[in-house]
Amino acid sequence: MKKNDVYLEILQVALPHIRNVTTWRLFYRIKDRSCFYESQLIHSFYILLASEDFNESDMWFLNHHARSYYEECDSSKSMLYNAQVKSISKLFLLVPENLKDTLEWRGPVEQ
Repeated sequence: MKKNDVYLEILQVALPHIRNVTTWRLFYRIKDRSCFYESQLIHSFYILLASEDFNESDMWFLNHHARSYYEECDSSKSMLYNAQVKSISKLFLLVPENLKDTLEWRGPVEQ
């Protein structure tokens, strides 16, 4: 599996969810914060998917966006949380050795 395959996995669950939530009644949309967390996670994917190899942008994503998602969201805030965390874990396993020293955290801890 390549990094872009994992990014596409994340997109394949996030985008339909975001689209679905936008069809809800206003009261439910206001109450539900999952779209915020999911959109924060994927908002830079247009940059990340441009390259098949890991680069600085991927490291930034893992160190900041993925970490923020992991630490600030949970399964009570987004029904996609557990699946997204598994995908983030896959990305950490795919990071090449020469870039691992740029990671600022170990990645998601198995629960």
